[in-house]
Amino acid sequence: MMSSYFKMIKRWDIIIVALLILISFLPFAIFSAVQAKTTTSDVKNRVATVTLDNKQIRKIKLTGNTRTFQFTVHSGDGDENVIEVRKNQIRIKSANCPDQNCVLVGYISKPGETIVCLPHHLVIEVKSDTEATQDIIVSS
Repeated sequence: MMSSYFKMIKRWDIIIVALLILISFLPFAIFSAVQAKTTTSDVKNRVATVTLDNKQIRKIKLTGNTRTFQFTVHSGDGDENVIEVRKNQIRIKSANCPDQNCVLVGYISKPGETIVCLPHHLVIEVKSDTEATQDIIVSS
């Protein structure tokens, strides 16, 4: 039964199928190239914005940062997140939320990356910023 199907397949059928499979990966290749180009051009001005309840509470310049520091964000009802900035990266070091998903994300540093703590309504997002921003000095 299968041998009758193999007799129907011609050489050009195989070539066309192989070509279609290769073409199907073209959008992925284009998207990857565009993302790589965008990411490298935005490295000059990376800024992390810390937002609580849709209000920006901190803006930290990551590009060129050589220090390591941390600060605590209190969001009411005893909710708190400890945020750590190390060199060109930022993370939520600890949180008293039940699921700990925000802590498990780890460090982020590329434009477009985010950390979200849903129970505390906290969002950290790395953006490329064209404005001149000053380093925020926070004592822990």
